[in-house]
Amino acid sequence: MNATVVECHLFGTGHCLSQEAFLIQGGRWRTVQCHALVALLHHPRHGWLLWDTGYAPRMLAATRRLPFALFRLLTPLRLSAELAAAVQIARWGLVPADIRHVIISHFHPDHISGLRDFPEAQCFASAVAFAHVRDKRGWRAMHAGVIPELLPADVVDRLTTLPDFAGPPLPALGPTHDLFHDGSLVLVALPGHARGQIGLLARTTRGPLLFAADACWLARSIPEQRPPGAITRLIVDEPGRVATTIAHLHTFAAARPDVTIIPSHCPETYARVVQRWA
Repeated sequence: MNATVVECHLFGTGHCLSQEAFLIQGGRWRTVQCHALVALLHHPRHGWLLWDTGYAPRMLAATRRLPFALFRLLTPLRLSAELAAAVQIARWGLVPADIRHVIISHFHPDHISGLRDFPEAQCFASAVAFAHVRDKRGWRAMHAGVIPELLPADVVDRLTTLPDFAGPPLPALGPTHDLFHDGSLVLVALPGHARGQIGLLARTTRGPLLFAADACWLARSIPEQRPPGAITRLIVDEPGRVATTIAHLHTFAAARPDVTIIPSHCPETYARVVQRWA
């Protein structure tokens, strides 16, 4: 039987500004653009789906006042309406109602700001991730890195929380969950940055791709085994596990050199992969 392969398109939904020194230990004090990447995938049986939904203009409205205005202060935003995922999918002849599923890597706003634009999509996320954010408001939400206003009002009805991963392990990364039971979309835990963060190993027409979310912010963190700058320990969920996950990705990359690892915000990846595939 032929292995199931998914069609894959990548695009950015806007970017924020950060310092390279924050993104990787030993980085320079220079401003870099961190694009919020989205993957548009087509499964031959289950149709169109998204890996995250990236930024959307509603992020600007949601961060006008404290405590969520701190997002703008810490990572100045550069967004525009035409970059929203719901608008960009028109390049492939799609409208939001064509998106049947959304896989949420974690619930930080640069990954879910566009979620409300896909009201008919079934969503998948880690049960641990959703439990951590669902009831938080105000400063407690800010501390968890979530903006409740960005979550759809019916998120509980549309969200399928994933079971504990117990599928065949990926090298160094551990147990997996085969989303459609055909090997095309395999989920794996990537702890440290956000509670319940997951990655996606996709068997695509462009080759195998591991969408690593925010397990690292720069792709070169993996071969160099350099975690983010020390100051980021103040904002990540489990600081001690960030470097461990990067080390595991390093081992995985050595074991699976055929896989392209794609962090969600790496400027080099955006230039090397996203712009080349456009």
